[in-house]
Amino acid sequence: MAIDATPVRRARIAAMTALASATAAATATALLLAACAAPPPTPDLATFLERRALCDHFRGEVPDPPDAQRMREVSQQIDAYCTGTDAQLAALRQRYRGDPAVTKQLAQFEDHVEH
Repeated sequence: MAIDATPVRRARIAAMTALASATAAATATALLLAACAAPPPTPDLATFLERRALCDHFRGEVPDPPDAQRMREVSQQIDAYCTGTDAQLAALRQRYRGDPAVTKQLAQFEDHVEH
């Protein structure tokens, strides 16, 4: 007595087709989401973000209790990383005013940190 395997084969083919279809849909969705993601920061923005992070770090490093040597070191770092960032921040805010993601990123910074 022979068993007709055709219905079993049809079920397997249907399952494999459904899986392939779901995989293709997931891949297409992932590609579309990746295409819609925000592009990496431009060099001027990336440079500012790194420099300003260092500036803000050293602004918070004022020694307590006061230590003259450490204060000189911190002051040198503040001068190195903070000088010019007020103007750079204003320019970047103007340049990227139409980009909500960048505007939000720049909103976290104080306008005036230079002395």
